[in-house]
Amino acid sequence: MNRKTILGKIFLAVFCVGIFAFCAENALAQVDQVMVSRQKAQKTIKPKAKPVTKKIDYNKRITITRVEKKSRKNYKKTTTTKKPVAKKPVITKISVLPLAVQLRLLTVDEDGKETEVDPLYAKFTTSDRLRLSLKTNQRGYLYVIRQSSPDSDGEIIFPNPLVNNGSNYIAANKDYTLPSNCPKEIAPLDCSLTLLSTEDAPQEFFTVLFTRDSLVDLPNDVKSKRVNLQSLTNEGKIPFGTIVDLIEDSGQDLVIQPGDTPAAIRIINTNVKDNEEIIETFIIDKAK
Repeated sequence: MNRKTILGKIFLAVFCVGIFAFCAENALAQVDQVMVSRQKAQKTIKPKAKPVTKKIDYNKRITITRVEKKSRKNYKKTTTTKKPVAKKPVITKISVLPLAVQLRLLTVDEDGKETEVDPLYAKFTTSDRLRLSLKTNQRGYLYVIRQSSPDSDGEIIFPNPLVNNGSNYIAANKDYTLPSNCPKEIAPLDCSLTLLSTEDAPQEFFTVLFTRDSLVDLPNDVKSKRVNLQSLTNEGKIPFGTIVDLIEDSGQDLVIQPGDTPAAIRIINTNVKDNEEIIETFIIDKAK
């Protein structure tokens, strides 16, 4: 075998290895891109509740298993430095009502008059002014988070200092409207939620959390004395990752059914093995 033949075979081998490496690198890049897309899709905030035709009696007691979670303020931390001893988990069963939240969405005119609209199918423009009305079937802790996109950090619009004395521990079967109880110097139309521009946010996302126990990473008692439009609608920020963690930590099984009024919707957690919270998102669509 002459020298040219040997060099030719070496060149061909190197060329094939290079092609193989290039293809493998592209394949891995495509796999990485698919994995990133899947992870992002899994972490996108979106509605969870499923419509049901069979009416669920949310005022009928059920037996649930209490689930202890680190996101709750009643979580019992282990302080001992000794080596932990394996123990059987403590299972507590109680008879309670399943968690249920009713949502009503209201538009507001210049005189402050409210008109109820369908929160699932209505479309809005940036000139529309809105209020949210929430009612639960039992006492508990209520939080409302607003996002400009499904993967952005959120603004906490409840608890709010002008509603329920700044506390998010709410009573059963009572309507809580956001915002409300605005100072007299604020015009009725301004006592409302103003939507962002369509260019900045084609959709807006509102996540309602109703829990049996208060949460560690969210405020539960707001005593701000500020009187301005910003304080009426935003009492703090919550990182997007924290919202995702709360959703992923929940074993809820949510269903949706009609509420007390023609446009109202009611969200119910039907899971007896994890009935600790309701975390549901509804989307404000804007007409182009």
